[in-house]
Order: sequence, then structure tokens, then C-alpha cells
Amino acid sequence: MDETTLRALVDLRDRTIQKNRIAFSNRISAIERGTDTSDSDVIEKWLSRFQGLEDELDKDISKMVKGNELIERMTEIKGVGDILAAKVISMIDIREASTVSSLWRYSGYAVIGGAREKPTKGEKLHYNSRLKTTCYLIGQSFLRCNSPYRSVYDAAREYYEANRPDWTKGHQHNAALRKMIKVWLSHLWLVWRQMEGLETRPLYVHERLNHEHEYLPSEFGWSAVATD
Repeated sequence: MDETTLRALVDLRDRTIQKNRIAFSNRISAIERGTDTSDSDVIEKWLSRFQGLEDELDKDISKMVKGNELIERMTEIKGVGDILAAKVISMIDIREASTVSSLWRYSGYAVIGGAREKPTKGEKLHYNSRLKTTCYLIGQSFLRCNSPYRSVYDAAREYYEANRPDWTKGHQHNAALRKMIKVWLSHLWLVWRQMEGLETRPLYVHERLNHEHEYLPSEFGWSAVATD
């Protein structure tokens, strides 16, 4: 797989084509509401053009990653398709992520000083915002399709509802969603590092619960990596 070309196609899709497709779709909605007086025929034409380009890019990306062992392992998991998997691997250098904590940090799911990391005005982000968004989309997909990872969300949501009554429903949902995504990221880190023959260590996910539990990738559909 040509990683440089993959990154270029993913960047083109997300930063230019999809961005403009969404913009033109929003304008159509505004025209229908009567808040935009643009020529709907012209806007519809360009919306169709960008949608066609996005579909074409999706086909090229899927074709490019076909047969890639990591992509195949990722897409074995219910809720992760070719495009989401390709976007994730195009933004991560697993050799730089020596610990799962470093991958969480780069993905925007770190806990700093007991709280989730947030942007700080005047400071450069310590994480990849596009990767964070992609991970969020994977989390939403897990919930919609009832992925095995849904069990992590459900257990965490139940715990937060019972033990964090001061939190709003939205806060409880977001915290449970973050935990589920972090468990998935920990499995991606372990499987990917094993495939590359890089050093790994046992995985434990700490979420300040009243217990410590190890989530094994095999419990969620990941196939085993052969090791010497």
C-alpha cells in the first residue's frame, strides 16, 4: 500500500471535496428555508459534482487499501468500514506511539490533570483534531450498529448513572463514549504494534471506576496476530 498516496487522497477527500460537498448541501437547505437566494440549479449542479468526486475518491481509497492486513483486521470489527479505517491509519505513525497513552494523547482522548484534554487558547494542539473526529465517528458507528464495543459503552453508562448523579445525561453519554473509543484505540495500538514487531505491554483501561478490567481484543472480534 502506498501510504503517501493514501494520505494525499484522504486529505483531498476530507479537506476539500467533502468540505465543499457539505457546504453546498447546507446552501441547498438554506435555499429551501428561504434564507439563501442563490440559484438553486447552479448549487445543485455543484453539489452533485462534489458528491460524485467524493464517491469516486471513496472507491479509489477502498481499492488502494484492499488486501492490507491491518485494514482487514480493523474492518473485521462491526462498525468500521474501509474509509474510516483508511482515515485512521493515514494519520497515525504507530512507531511513534510507544505506549497506548501516547496514542490516546495524539488522538485527542488523553486525560490531563484528571480531566479530558481541551484546546488551550494560544497553544498549539497536542492532538490531531481530524483523527479525534474520525474516532468519534467510529464510536457513533459502534453505537448505531450494536458493535461488540457497545458493551463497554453500556457498562460505563450504567456506572456513571449510578455513581455520577450530579452529571447530566449528556455528560454521562460523552464519558461512556470516550471510554468505548479508548478501549478500541488500545486494541488498535496492540494489534498494530504486534503486526509491526514492535514492543507492547499488557493493556489495562483505567477510567477511575471501582475496579480494573482488562479488555482483550479477541473479545471484540479482532483476530489473533501470529508472533514468533
